[in-house]
Amino acid sequence: MPLTPKITELLSKKYNPNVTIFGNYDSSKSASILDHDNGTTFIISENTLFSFKDQHRNHWMTLVQSFPSNGEQYTPKLGELYVANDGIKYNFTTKEEILEMAVKYFEKHKHNIE
Repeated sequence: MPLTPKITELLSKKYNPNVTIFGNYDSSKSASILDHDNGTTFIISENTLFSFKDQHRNHWMTLVQSFPSNGEQYTPKLGELYVANDGIKYNFTTKEEILEMAVKYFEKHKHNIE
C-alpha cells in the first residue's frame, strides 16, 4: 500500500482518550499523534520528515541533511544509531519503517465501540 492512504487511515481513526491527533495531514501534510500516558509520538512533517519516539525515549527518524554534534556537523546514514550527549538514541531509518511502527503501536489504542 502506498504511504499516503496508510497515513490518512492512521490519522483518521478514533483512538482512546489517552491519544490525541494534532494537525491536519490532508491540508498541510504535517500532523502528529501523542499518547499522553507515556509520551509515545509519531510525527510527520511536510511529508518528508517522519519520526517515532517510544516510551523509553528512543527515536526513529528519516534521514536529515545534517545537524550539529559536539561542535561539528554530523550527517547520519540509513540504519545508523546516534546517541546524543543526553543519552537519547536516534535511529535513522525509512519512512515506511517508521509508519509501520506507528500503525502497530497506535492500533492498540483504537477506540472500540461495542
